[in-house]
Amino acid sequence: MDNNRKAEVYHSLLLRHDKLDGQVADIKAEAAGMTLNADQQRRINELEAQKAQVVAEAQKLFETFKATRA
Repeated sequence: MDNNRKAEVYHSLLLRHDKLDGQVADIKAEAAGMTLNADQQRRINELEAQKAQVVAEAQKLFETFKATRA
């Protein structure tokens, strides 16, 4: 995969991460500053696991990064 394609994939991963972050924020807003119930906590845990997977995918892109001259 060339660097341009990696940049596209990285951008896509950032968007996915931001969307997941937004979903976590929405769940926390449901609680309105109170303690999260078990279902809310479970949903947040699932979303956080998905975010970790996105981060791992992004890190793989950097492992195969090929420097180019500007």
